[in-house]
Amino acid sequence: TAYATNSAVNGGVSNEASGIGSSVSGGSQNKASGSGSAVNGGKNNKASGVSSAVNGGGMNTAYADYAAVNGGAENGASGFASAVNGGISNTAPGYYTAVNGGTN
Repeated sequence: TAYATNSAVNGGVSNEASGIGSSVSGGSQNKASGSGSAVNGGKNNKASGVSSAVNGGGMNTAYADYAAVNGGAENGASGFASAVNGGISNTAPGYYTAVNGGTN
């Protein structure tokens, strides 16, 4: 369901785009609530920061503005412009930090 102005949901099941200009493309139970945020596939992923993104995987969250999580599971990018690229249960809490794979 697309709730906000200029938001879009493109396929998938039980997806939600509630941020202005946000989008969810495929997958299931994904939510894009930040302005300009995007979730692209996967399951139970959330992008809540402004212009944040989650690309695939499961149970990943991009909390911060301009943050990204790319695949993996149970990862969280909570620092401004931070990124987690794969792995399991990783966090990137600092500004401009990145975690590339692995666990914790």
